[in-house]
Amino acid sequence: MDDNFFLKRKVEIMVGGKYRLIKKIGDGAFTEIYEGIDIFDNSKIAIKLEHNSIKYPQLLFESKLLQSFKGIGIPKVFWGGISGEYNVMVMELLGSNLEELFQSCGKKFSLKTVLMISKQIIDRIHHFHNYNFIHRDIKPQNFVMGNKENEHLIYLVDFGLAKRFREEYTNFHIPLRQGIKLTGTIRFASCNAMNKKELSRRDDMESIGYLFLYFLKGSLPWQGLKIKQKNEKFEKIKEMKIDLDIDQLCQGIPEEFGTYLKMVRKLEFEEEPEYWKYINLFDELFNKKEFIRDYCYDWIEEGKSKKKEKFKETLMYNNKEIYNKVEELTNIEEKEENNNNDEQKNKAKDKEDEKKQKDNCQIY
Repeated sequence: MDDNFFLKRKVEIMVGGKYRLIKKIGDGAFTEIYEGIDIFDNSKIAIKLEHNSIKYPQLLFESKLLQSFKGIGIPKVFWGGISGEYNVMVMELLGSNLEELFQSCGKKFSLKTVLMISKQIIDRIHHFHNYNFIHRDIKPQNFVMGNKENEHLIYLVDFGLAKRFREEYTNFHIPLRQGIKLTGTIRFASCNAMNKKELSRRDDMESIGYLFLYFLKGSLPWQGLKIKQKNEKFEKIKEMKIDLDIDQLCQGIPEEFGTYLKMVRKLEFEEEPEYWKYINLFDELFNKKEFIRDYCYDWIEEGKSKKKEKFKETLMYNNKEIYNKVEELTNIEEKEENNNNDEQKNKAKDKEDEKKQKDNCQIY
């Protein structure tokens, strides 16, 4: 779909009877996201579009899934359906995703920021698992900050690859299968995913561990491999993930992150992760470092820093104006003083000439 496809038309584009598209704000592999407005109350919303011609449409499934979920950090869905050639989901408008914020902070988060977001990320996945679903696509783009009074909250988004790990009616856990196609993003995929095994809760948790390492270190060892062949690259990443010692992988960062990865990698296929144990692990590190949970993330501090720089520049500009004004007044005073001095010199010279004239008169 072309950029701003709808907005190039000279007509007002509406979906769901009351939601109007305003501007494009993002896109995915098969979707586009627009900022929109509810024409009845003028509230801003997000509109996600997916062309219904794609081979494996997911948006209507995601819409129904989200409408059945409730809780903190789960975006609200206002409408889902079909409009013309598009599957549509209308949801609450959120802020920037963690990848965008990561890039804005120089591709690195501080330990304090990672620990503050770690608690929320684990809690969001725990909540999602409680609905008997696994996410299967853990990556920074799928964790998004809220807006306005919720700008400190992290939201879990993009459930197009989500899957039940328990049968809906029997509540039985799905069986372990081998030789299945990789699902998700290879950079953050678990070792089991790389080995083409059926995914379960443990794999979401392992992917979260790579997410934390990515934020702390700025990159992962298997990023940027200069291998053109896709299959060869896949095998190399798989080899690195499986063979690389966790202590070596976590070198240079607090040991708690290595401990976390060791714990989740030991989980059995059907085993329930110890979510609160992981949260307590990072909470203890947070307290040991004497951090304050003030939700001043790095990107907020970055914003403050930019504001300070702008204020500093303004102050310098204002000071320059004041300096120029003072310099101008000083020049005027100096000029007046010079004029007075010249006037006094002229008077003194006139007196001297007058005296000489009198003396000359007396001599002759």
